[in-house]
Amino acid sequence: MNNSIFCPSLYIQGEDEQSSKIALKLTKAKDRFVVRITGGCGYMNQEDASGLNELFEKSFEGFSGAMLFGGTRMIKKGSQNEIVPSITEIAPLVRKKNNNSVVLGVVPKTDDLYLSEYGLIVCSEESSDYVTIIHPEQDICLMVQKSVDQNSLWEAEYKECIKIIDSLRKYADWKSLLISYNGGGVTEKEILKTAELGWPVLLIKNSGRKTDEYAENKRFLERYPNVLVCEKNYRAIRNVLKKIGAIPSELKKEIFHTKLFAINGGSQ
Repeated sequence: MNNSIFCPSLYIQGEDEQSSKIALKLTKAKDRFVVRITGGCGYMNQEDASGLNELFEKSFEGFSGAMLFGGTRMIKKGSQNEIVPSITEIAPLVRKKNNNSVVLGVVPKTDDLYLSEYGLIVCSEESSDYVTIIHPEQDICLMVQKSVDQNSLWEAEYKECIKIIDSLRKYADWKSLLISYNGGGVTEKEILKTAELGWPVLLIKNSGRKTDEYAENKRFLERYPNVLVCEKNYRAIRNVLKKIGAIPSELKKEIFHTKLFAINGGSQ
């Protein structure tokens, strides 16, 4: 496996800028498919976070595209080894298991940055029992800021991801999918914006909070047929991923094994 995942490249960009270099780095992925994962972080409860990593690890077996996520990790204060469960742990996990994929984290500069024993801290609130750092296990990290003196809002993350996906779809003929699990107000904004753009959206039912709210909203689903809903199990998620081409279908695997069988002269 490429060990560069443990030493991400870090780029800093203004909110009104757009980097062609970042998009080009994503095209190193084997397949022209980009998945954006959004959802719950610090406010996700224990029940909704239970089994989260295993769910997505199984769902994305065989993934060879690019993945966009909020490139941070939350660590409990006073313990460098205790990671807080979050949707931001999913993309690096998928990357570890799938060598042909590429992962890009997008992080808004919401406060001054500083180094500590936890890593590069991007947010540490006195009222919170965790610190938020740059996730160390990603290929590329893009930090977005208004300026050196002005901080960005957390929603700058999803806005930048939409810009990147739009470029890949328009100029490189890529397909895309937004997957939403749990999440609050910022997740809601991203669901609505992506739905309005007509791009595919997958809502994981029973994952909690805003994702559940829209997964059960019949009027919303009727208005946006590009929004799909599936149960919170890996078979249901894989079925959707196969149908839209994010991972190989069983038919493609069967063709591969048939060709391999022929190359080996019919021997197994």
